[in-house]
Amino acid sequence: MNSTAHRPRVPALALMAALLAGCAASAPQYYTLQIPDAAGGNDAGLQADYAISVQPVIIPEQVARPQIVVSTSSGAEVVPLNAALWAGPLEAQIRNVLAGELAQRLGVLDVGRNSAAKGLPVWRIYLDVRSFDSVYAEAVRQEVVWRIVPQGVPGNVKERVCSARASVPVKEGMSALVEGHRSALTGLAGVIAQSLPGPSGAVAPSGTPEGVSFRGCVG
Repeated sequence: MNSTAHRPRVPALALMAALLAGCAASAPQYYTLQIPDAAGGNDAGLQADYAISVQPVIIPEQVARPQIVVSTSSGAEVVPLNAALWAGPLEAQIRNVLAGELAQRLGVLDVGRNSAAKGLPVWRIYLDVRSFDSVYAEAVRQEVVWRIVPQGVPGNVKERVCSARASVPVKEGMSALVEGHRSALTGLAGVIAQSLPGPSGAVAPSGTPEGVSFRGCVG
């Protein structure tokens, strides 16, 4: 009889602790959600009929720290990893990734918290990240609620609130976990872009990105 047939699976959190045990005295590793802009900041092709303004992002208190926080599958136990740190504030990285993805997908300029050109319609986008879970060697999960507010947009266009979830499987390794979060944000950006009404006030139909569950809009 194979003595390993019923060997219990090593919990991902225990595996994470074991992998990092030998790194406690070494210099920490830094990770970023952002990737270099392949276009080099080229604004060619941007539409001039409106802009977006992605506001500062709200994130859960438990992940608002320099350490990357991993959790069990149930989320009942969380561990901040002192050997794995974000290269910058997590909320700023999330905002920059989503703003960059939205600007690229929509072909418009993100003015951030700055003022747009006089007379240019602007969609202000407020993002509330309700969950940002990292289950090592298993999956990353995100839930986002966003509010889009028109400013100077012609027609009878109203404010709306939408939400979506994303889940991406990941392999072992912190780089794989961070890449999973980046992929989840990219998928969520696709849904957020679809929620912005066009000139007629209608949302352009499109498929939901893989791993993303769109929960709808109100307003």
